[in-house]
Amino acid sequence: MYSWPRSMARRFLPSAGPRPLLKAAGGAVRRTLRSTGDFAARVWHRAGDDDIFFLAGGISFNLLLAAIPFLLLLIAVFGYVLKARIADPEAAAVEYVLRVLPSSPEVIGYTRQVVGQVVGQRTGVGVVGILLLIWVSTRLIGSLRSALRAVFDIREDRGIVAGKIFDAKMVVVAGTLFVANTAITVALEAVQTYGMEMLGLTRSGEVIAIQAAYAQILAYGFIFLMFVLIYRYLPARRIPWRIALIAATFTGVAFEVLKSVFAWYVANLANLSPYGTLATLILLVFWIYYSAVVFVLGGVVGQVYELHLLRRHQRELLD
Repeated sequence: MYSWPRSMARRFLPSAGPRPLLKAAGGAVRRTLRSTGDFAARVWHRAGDDDIFFLAGGISFNLLLAAIPFLLLLIAVFGYVLKARIADPEAAAVEYVLRVLPSSPEVIGYTRQVVGQVVGQRTGVGVVGILLLIWVSTRLIGSLRSALRAVFDIREDRGIVAGKIFDAKMVVVAGTLFVANTAITVALEAVQTYGMEMLGLTRSGEVIAIQAAYAQILAYGFIFLMFVLIYRYLPARRIPWRIALIAATFTGVAFEVLKSVFAWYVANLANLSPYGTLATLILLVFWIYYSAVVFVLGGVVGQVYELHLLRRHQRELLD
């Protein structure tokens, strides 16, 4: 019996074509969507169980109380450490803190005015004053620690005295990171200026845009590092690096998105002129509150992901 050569059979006989590949790809997409939806549902229910809005309210209240003392502490540290490198350490500290706010002229202008009045009325900060500012600033660290303890279901506690000492250490660490980041920024700007002079470049529009993008990336990197360290070290139980990175990535991205949305709303939709300073103050408080919500929600995402890894490990042991 005559049989077709394989080459002719492939040419004339019907072929399955790309259908198996499309079917496999469709199945993978459906599984990914199903897994993502299940993860989002678990985060939603977990956020409700943890009462994230109540936790965010506590963080916001303590942030409002500790913001000015922490800023004064930064100004004092900047003055001692960076006085040789920065002409006006006070202005550098204020400008650095203002970077975390949305790029809204109203909000930044109001904040700059209030901070300027408070800073202008201070006399001097000695060793005792620095210790008092550290003590007052511990309220914020304590509220973050309590919120993460509830989110990650941590039973261990450092106690009242040990917890307060730990909070004071974290305030010192945070201030050190702020100063180190500013020193690195100043050093890199000096290197850039020297390199431009060596190459004979001028500050054109392209160079300014590149420098602005670089500054934005550096600021985001610092914020991301702060979130990683907070999620990792603030709870009494050490959170795994992988979980801390997941939580910090979500919080960092959501924080930047929230800044952009908030700035767009103030610039295009909000009408602040009839209410003036009061409306700006209310918007600033809302910004602080929803930033705290994002922070707590990032912890919830990390906790749900940790439980997901634990369940998967248990299934692997049973199989």
